[in-house]
Amino acid sequence: MAFTFLAASLLNAQPSLIHLSLQSKTRPDATAPVSVTWFSDNTSEKQYVKYGVTPDPRRRVKAVRSEYNGNSIFNADLKKLRAGAKYFYMCGSDKAGWSKVYSFFSEPDTGTFRVGVIGDTQDNNQNEDFQKTRVITDLLKTFSPHLTLHMGDIVNDGSQTASWTDFLSVNQDLNAISPLMPVLGNHDVVNARGEEFQKPYQDFHSLFSLPGDEVNYSFTYGNVRFIGIFSGYAQAAEEIGQVKYKPGSPEYLWLEKELSNAENDRDINWVIVWMHYPVSSFGWSNVAGWRKNVLPLLEKRRVDLCLAGHRHVYERHYQVKDGVPLKNDSGPFSSKGGTIYITNGTAGGTPTGSGGKNLPDMAFTPERAMYSFAIMDVGATSITYRVFDQDSSLIDRFIIQK
Repeated sequence: MAFTFLAASLLNAQPSLIHLSLQSKTRPDATAPVSVTWFSDNTSEKQYVKYGVTPDPRRRVKAVRSEYNGNSIFNADLKKLRAGAKYFYMCGSDKAGWSKVYSFFSEPDTGTFRVGVIGDTQDNNQNEDFQKTRVITDLLKTFSPHLTLHMGDIVNDGSQTASWTDFLSVNQDLNAISPLMPVLGNHDVVNARGEEFQKPYQDFHSLFSLPGDEVNYSFTYGNVRFIGIFSGYAQAAEEIGQVKYKPGSPEYLWLEKELSNAENDRDINWVIVWMHYPVSSFGWSNVAGWRKNVLPLLEKRRVDLCLAGHRHVYERHYQVKDGVPLKNDSGPFSSKGGTIYITNGTAGGTPTGSGGKNLPDMAFTPERAMYSFAIMDVGATSITYRVFDQDSSLIDRFIIQK
């Protein structure tokens, strides 16, 4: 398959498509390792990341090389980072050339850190070249998030290699300073029924370096346990009895253990789960089997926020505990009051109007269609969640307190 002009030109640059991600740490007192991934010309030349706490980074780590469609992907993990420090880095080599110097913040040991939240960046109608996504991610970048959660539907058709590389090229300025932590949506996986149904395309595994099996994974950052779960193509899967997270399945048991461990970890103040398909929705997005499989697990354990995508709207549901919504529209909310469920709208995919106003657990949804993103400031005793549209207007704001 031919790349688009944008993707082809960047793949021939040195280096290109630079993006960060986080890895799970092996010790509670360590900082989360940061992975640096980039493209290069097809060369066996050794390449490196130079990094340090000054704008002229000198410390060097060798990258691991792999092949991808006639080009090379390099990846290096930056470990044993000083907590709460600003790190500068560049990647490449003397012979092949170096990138410009980027920077990121390492995991803090105390205090507040900031999380960007986006979803549904898919390159569909009106976002064919991720032009709408660029507007959103450029705005998000101005908030300097420590990391960014993505709710899935990264691209519109996961079988199109050019879409994956175009996404990374358009969003490089954000992804190179804020580790991108995505879950997969239905547009990112094989939709055709058969042995490959609901499996991620190889492009995803080649391009991203994520913890665990990369589709269901978790990591600790600050005082938060983040748990990302893979909802597959839930609508089509329900028709043939293949909805993810069936009770007793390996993924179900994994999530049960993750939630239990997080709930009982004294160093964890907050538990945040993110996914593509929402568990509370309506119309064509309401997949009863997905809700039936996942919701009992979430309600059984302490989950402070459950974030989803799929619907191209912004919706905030009432805080729910033991299946009962607490009808408080604006908060502030107590963490003892249960889980707040959010649908995070769209950072590129065509907005589909206002949300499910008539749902009995709906606390807030805007009156108009919009592109949007969220900023989540996480501290030891509170989470402040803010939602903005493509014009930087504040759409919603709430606080959860310990």
